[in-house]
Amino acid sequence: MRFIEDSPGTGLSAAKPGIIAALPLEAACFAKVDIGPRSHRVIEGSLLYYGGVGAENAARAARALMDLKVDALVSWGTAGALDPRLGPGDIVLPTEVIDHADGKRYSVNPYWHGVLGNKLHHKRIYSQGAIVSTRSVQSAPRQKAGLHRTTGAMAADMESAAIAAVAGTEEKPFIVIRSISDTAAMHIPQSAIHATDRYGKVSIPGLFAHLMKTPAELRHYPKLIRSLAKTKKSLREITELCGFDLCLGEAL
Repeated sequence: MRFIEDSPGTGLSAAKPGIIAALPLEAACFAKVDIGPRSHRVIEGSLLYYGGVGAENAARAARALMDLKVDALVSWGTAGALDPRLGPGDIVLPTEVIDHADGKRYSVNPYWHGVLGNKLHHKRIYSQGAIVSTRSVQSAPRQKAGLHRTTGAMAADMESAAIAAVAGTEEKPFIVIRSISDTAAMHIPQSAIHATDRYGKVSIPGLFAHLMKTPAELRHYPKLIRSLAKTKKSLREITELCGFDLCLGEAL
């Protein structure tokens, strides 16, 4: 991973993508910069925006990046697997996004998708199929199996559809780049969900308080921690292989 300083207003390339991360760990995997919620940094011409969790935050981030005159939008970060074949750290490069709330479907830019697929071909990448955006975390295997069965999507997140909608309105290229953080068979502890705020920050006192009530959930954490380590490694490797513009310059 490259360690760089943000440099607003300098060295902007012809192709300027806006990368939206919902969680602090997702932003940190893109670049080692100091960034707070609902703010952005310019990194070698690309704009990284740390927007927070969910559709509302994602749409706000996308509109903010449009105001900053980006040329394209990227939904970047982690995703939960729905397809049992996907493992921790696998790269999901979907061709389509499904909004679970209203059933709308959004296509990614096919040229950009093709360039990224070729660049990442030697990685464990799933580049055919859809990702579905939900309004809540899919935390249990039964939930994930049901969503996979009804939508056919290979993975789930909470932001991509909202970002895709803004990109469509603005007629800008759009892509989704996600790495699997939890498999279809894994449980995400409710204690972790309840202790995490809308910007993905975990309250340690809140986490301990929930675990005191549900100590049985402790058994799920070792597997989740190992899985997240693979996810972070995979995301960092993507920027090393594709650069901070994520191959947008090659695609346009």
